[in-house]
Amino acid sequence: MRSILIMMMAICTMGACKKDNTSNNPTPSPTPTPAKTNKELITGTWLIVSVTTTDPSNPNPLPDCSKDDILTFKVDGNCIADAGATLCDSTQPKTLSGTWNIDAYPKLTWNVTGELASENTIKQLDETTLVMERKFTQVNDFVFTYTWKRK
Repeated sequence: MRSILIMMMAICTMGACKKDNTSNNPTPSPTPTPAKTNKELITGTWLIVSVTTTDPSNPNPLPDCSKDDILTFKVDGNCIADAGATLCDSTQPKTLSGTWNIDAYPKLTWNVTGELASENTIKQLDETTLVMERKFTQVNDFVFTYTWKRK
């Protein structure tokens, strides 16, 4: 019994003699990178990936000619909608310009010249993906969901 007690005391003493790791020059903690604002995240060029809708007669309304469409949000609040190399209607311009605003996040509004102003609700916004929904009150209140990837 006495040997067990001596052994336990030795173990406790060895644990108490642990070297102190503090020094005069401690390793600094890394400074966290500040998160980007929503405006910084959305600024850039986006390529359409998919469009879905709640319209049961048209669950995948993205025609092949729109699968190369690009949307660019510029830092100054201007935007460019580019129909890509494959035009759906050759009588329409390849690019349209306009303005955008994300100040009321998750609302994203943009107004492309010659088009109706669009108000969308952002469902996902990160470095690589933008998902937004738009309710079309003029088309039976169907909701369209647009998914974009950063180009």
